Amino acid sequence: MFIKFCLSTSLLFLVWLLLSGFLKTNLIVLGLLSSGLVSLLAVKLGLFSQNGQRLQINLRLPRYLPFLFKEIWQSNLHVAALILHPKLPIQPQTLRYQAHQKTDSGLAVHANSITLTPGTISVDINNNEILVHAISDTTAAGVKSGSIDKQVCKLEGKS
Repeated sequence: MFIKFCLSTSLLFLVWLLLSGFLKTNLIVLGLLSSGLVSLLAVKLGLFSQNGQRLQINLRLPRYLPFLFKEIWQSNLHVAALILHPKLPIQPQTLRYQAHQKTDSGLAVHANSITLTPGTISVDINNNEILVHAISDTTAAGVKSGSIDKQVCKLEGKS
């Protein structure tokens, strides 16, 4: 557990340092302390499981993010076109999607990815079934296609 704590603290501090750009000693100490505190809280809350499943998801995340950004971009263009269309051709609807994730964190990533994609919102999760509100047939078809589900399964390590 100590190794996970140190790795987490180091990565958080590196991100903090890159994003803040502060190189004054007192601010660096505060950044290191806050990174350590967040890592300590993560350990105490059990965010690093004993079998390492959640840590593996974190390490696979850089491969998932380009896919998610592409989906967000495409949906953003579609929703912008809907808004700019003179007749505003929306078809609001709800649908249920059966997710195939094997962990709670994978299911949460899936539902949050749907919500991050413009035109769709995850409303509820019940027994691996996600209730989704979609603004149009196109956004609903994007959820039904299962592309996010497949990518999150890869993120979990499940093909």
